[in-house]
Amino acid sequence: MPLTQARKKKYWKILEETGGHKETQLRRRKVPCEYQSFLRQCVREERELFFPGLAPVRVILTRAKTMIPQAPLHINFHGGGFVFKQNQDDDLYCAHLAAATGGMVVDVDYASSLEDPFPMALDQCRQVVLWALGQVDRWGCSPRRISLGGSSAGGNLALVLALWAVETGKFHPCLLVLEYAANDNAQCVGDPAQLRSEVFSRLYVADDLALLKDPRVSPVYADDSQLRGLPPTLIIAPGNCPFYHSNNALGMRMAENGVRVTFQVYPDSPHGFIVRMTGKDWQQAQELVIRAIREEQLPPTAER
Repeated sequence: MPLTQARKKKYWKILEETGGHKETQLRRRKVPCEYQSFLRQCVREERELFFPGLAPVRVILTRAKTMIPQAPLHINFHGGGFVFKQNQDDDLYCAHLAAATGGMVVDVDYASSLEDPFPMALDQCRQVVLWALGQVDRWGCSPRRISLGGSSAGGNLALVLALWAVETGKFHPCLLVLEYAANDNAQCVGDPAQLRSEVFSRLYVADDLALLKDPRVSPVYADDSQLRGLPPTLIIAPGNCPFYHSNNALGMRMAENGVRVTFQVYPDSPHGFIVRMTGKDWQQAQELVIRAIREEQLPPTAER
């Protein structure tokens, strides 16, 4: 049953009182001068894509002006609790990734759960991935160098799509980047200290709390057989993050099931630090993601 407008207003008020909107962090951001140059090193294009049965979805294509031959393609899913849209929050980050790798980034501005709860965002992102796969040759990217990644809610979507790719064999990502991913959306329910996270979770599933333990919503509930075959995975874990412990446990399970996992902890960093450029470690973390995108690719025998 859809959420009533009254309940949506109640949840929205809680979000306003517990941290505000993405625009709040955007206004506070202090960007080093050299980071503005990454936008000038790239060509950006916005498109609105339409898929049957789904809400329209905006994608932002960012490509290096000097793309290398057989360039990497990184598909990024932004954060925002499944509620907030991409409000230029990821623009500099995607430009840095594209410019530094000599490649291309597709940033997916999926639907807000306020209007379209689960599974709309997931279905949109799946269709965008399939669309992007069909553009690889035209874009000059390598089918062996397609990676998925995202922060917070976007990290959740990236992992769920990687699990889908393994299950269906639709494609083979060479790398999965999980930045403080919201991979357990059930853990917050009933915990007063995680009220903001609980509101995000409730809005995502339209208050159908049983869905919060569905692996498509909380991939920590995927069984071991689903984890096997995932691509090499970079897990970036700030110490001040509600998902730190669940992602640590998930990373260990992935490794125990044969996945090559790199788990990088930043003890003093907050949730959202990489894209929001907060704390002292965000530049190091961005460079780590860039290095992974540069280095990872499928072996020739695995190319699809």
